[in-house]
Amino acid sequence: MKASRTILTAVTVAITASLAPAQEDGLDMEDLFEEDFEETVAPPINDPLEGLNRAIFRFNDVVYSKVAKPFARTYAKVVPDPVEKGLGNVFDNAKFPSRFVSNVFQGRFGNAGKETGQFLVNSTAGLGGIFKISDEMPELQTSREDFGQAMGSWGMGHGFYLVIPFMGPTSLRDFAGDFVDDTVEPLPEPASLIDDDSDRMTLRIVEFTNRLPALMDLYDSMRRSAIDPYVSVRDAYTQRRARQVAE
Repeated sequence: MKASRTILTAVTVAITASLAPAQEDGLDMEDLFEEDFEETVAPPINDPLEGLNRAIFRFNDVVYSKVAKPFARTYAKVVPDPVEKGLGNVFDNAKFPSRFVSNVFQGRFGNAGKETGQFLVNSTAGLGGIFKISDEMPELQTSREDFGQAMGSWGMGHGFYLVIPFMGPTSLRDFAGDFVDDTVEPLPEPASLIDDDSDRMTLRIVEFTNRLPALMDLYDSMRRSAIDPYVSVRDAYTQRRARQVAE
């Protein structure tokens, strides 16, 4: 899964937050995936750093279970669903440049046009992206692209598997793709439209905190009740990215 590089800050916020009792209800996984992981066949990913990756995986697992998931459940319980959805829509709308560029680099000019249409409709009729009006317009529907997917569509393999502290599973290709995405998006540096560092960091924290419940559900879906959770997450990540590249 592609994870934000602001997770360390978000975890710090979570540690200092006042945690309420956890709730059992989570995000419907159909909102995250159109099909089960097992339905996508992907070649095994090279994992030459497995020993180190497993150690980081165990560390992340403790952080997620002891800090991130309780905080995410509390956030989902306290913040009204319309507010959580509206915030998510705004930040998703702001990521239009990276999706547009990724489509262009794949030669998917029709999809790039649809992304542009979504952005214009949601930014105007959707009041800055709070309401995702484009969801009601079938002619504007397209797959979600990032630069890691673009490189995958060129035939570039993962390189090798990585587990990053706090950030979770990725690959050398997708990790590099994240930097390209950030380069063209309006919130992160270097192309940020926000000059003040503290304001920019605040927005990144809000963005990630709002995504945390979905990310924790995604992690649980990858991890499941496997005999070897490390392998389960690695295989699920590989299958998910293979499906996204193929779309």
